[in-house]
Amino acid sequence: MAHYHAPVDPDCPVVSAFTTALFDDPMTEAMGAPTDDIMEGFERKHRAECKRCQDYGAANIEVVY
Repeated sequence: MAHYHAPVDPDCPVVSAFTTALFDDPMTEAMGAPTDDIMEGFERKHRAECKRCQDYGAANIEVVY
């Protein structure tokens, strides 16, 4: 089943800081953290409050199967 995904702007300072902290932390991999779920939740919350990422997502919306 397909759904739409509005990505966040990878150049947004908040997104960049979050992804760096998440993926550069050795505990993320060591604990087997579900990074897809973590990123999905972060993107949803962040997009709701960041105009820059709302605009980026609208311009780059994707269909995910």
